[in-house]
Amino acid sequence: MEQSILNEYGVIGSLLIDATLFPEVSGLSEDDFDLVPLREVFRAMRRQYGESGSFDALTIRTEAGQHCPEVTDALLMKTLEITPTTANLPAYTAAVKEASLGRKLAALGNALISSDRTSAEALSHAQTVIQGLTESGGAGEATTLTDALNALCARVERQSEDGKAPCVPSGLAGLDKLLGGGYINGGLHIVGARPAVGKSALALQIALNAAKSGMKVVYASLEMSSEDCSARLVGNLGGGSAARYMFGGQLSEEEYRRFASGMSQLSRLPIVFNRRSGVNVRQIEALCFREKPGLLVIDHLGLLEPLEKRLSLYEATTRNSRALKLLAMRLDIPILCLCQLNRAAASDRSGEFRATMANLRESGAIEQDADTVCLLHNPPCESSGAGAPSLLELWLDKNRRGPCGHVDATFYKATGRIVC
Repeated sequence: MEQSILNEYGVIGSLLIDATLFPEVSGLSEDDFDLVPLREVFRAMRRQYGESGSFDALTIRTEAGQHCPEVTDALLMKTLEITPTTANLPAYTAAVKEASLGRKLAALGNALISSDRTSAEALSHAQTVIQGLTESGGAGEATTLTDALNALCARVERQSEDGKAPCVPSGLAGLDKLLGGGYINGGLHIVGARPAVGKSALALQIALNAAKSGMKVVYASLEMSSEDCSARLVGNLGGGSAARYMFGGQLSEEEYRRFASGMSQLSRLPIVFNRRSGVNVRQIEALCFREKPGLLVIDHLGLLEPLEKRLSLYEATTRNSRALKLLAMRLDIPILCLCQLNRAAASDRSGEFRATMANLRESGAIEQDADTVCLLHNPPCESSGAGAPSLLELWLDKNRRGPCGHVDATFYKATGRIVC
C-alpha cells in the first residue's frame, strides 16, 4: 500500500480511536483524501462532530456507507489495525495535506497541457489556482495571543531602531498629518474624483514625492502610456507643460531648458511603469515581485481587467478590489488606487457637487476593502489666467486608523504640480 494512503488510514484510525482529536485535523477537507471511501468517512466525521461534538465507528459506518458502499466494517477495522497510536496524528495530517497539494498541482499541469487557452489565459488561470491553493493552505490555523504580542513587540522594536513609521508619506504635509504620517504599509488607499479634476496629477505627485525620498515606485497606468506619464513628471519637475512636450511641436529655448532640467531630475528617480495597458491583478503582482517596490500606484480600478471573463461590472470590481487589498497585505506595501465616480457625480459639471463614498462606482466593495478613501473636489474659483493655480480640496472620508477630515491643496494645472 502506498505511503500516502497509509497516512490517510492513519488520520481516520486516529479519529476513530479518539473523536476529541478532530479539531487537530480541521484544516483538512474531504478533498484531501485520495481514497474515495476514506473521503466519505471523513465527510461524515466532519458533519457529526460539527453537529454533536462526537462520533463513533457505528454512526460513521452508517452515514458514510449510505453514500459509498465500499465503507464497510472491514474498512474501519483496517484503519484501526494500521494505526498503532494517535500520537502520530500531526504527522499523518501533514503528510495527507502535502500529498493532496501534489495531486492538485499535477492536475493543474495536465489541465494546462490539454487546454486550448492562450498562453496569457493559461498563465492567469495557473496563478489563480496556485493563489487559491496557497490561501487554503492556512485554513484552520490560529495565532495565539502570545504570538501576536511577540510580533507586536518586534514591530515596535524595529520602528524604534529605524526611527520610521511603517508607512509611505505622500509628501503633502496636510494630507500626511491626517493620515498619521502617510499611507500605511499593507493598506489599500483609494483616490476618487470626477474626470479631469486631478486624480492622476495627484497620484503622479505622490509617486514623485515617494521616489524623491528614495522609495521605489511601480506606477501602473492603464489609460496613459509611460511616455505620457513621463512627460507629466518632467513638466512637474522642470516647471514646463506636459502638453507642450507631447503635442506642442518645436519648443522655445526657455521651454527646452525646463524640459532638460526636468529630464535630468527624473532620470535619477526609481520609478517603474507597466509595459502593457490591459493587465490584471496577477500580472501587476508578478511585476511587483520582480521590481520589489515600496509603493504601488494603479490608475485606475475601472480599467483593471478581471481575472475571469464574462463577469459583470459589479463582480469584476468586487473581486479586483479584494484582490488588491490581499496583494497589499502580501507585499506589505501601500497600494494607491484611483477610482472614477459614478454618473450622478461625474455628470455634475458645475463644480458645486462634492462627492461622497457613495459616489464611487460599485462603491460597496471598495468602501469595505479600502483603508483610506480620499475624494477630490475642485470648487469654482476666480483665476487670473490660464496658468494660474487653483484650489483642490482633498477630503479624507475614510481613514481606518485615524481621523477623517479635509485639507486644501494648490493645483498648478499647467505643470501638474500639487502642494499643500
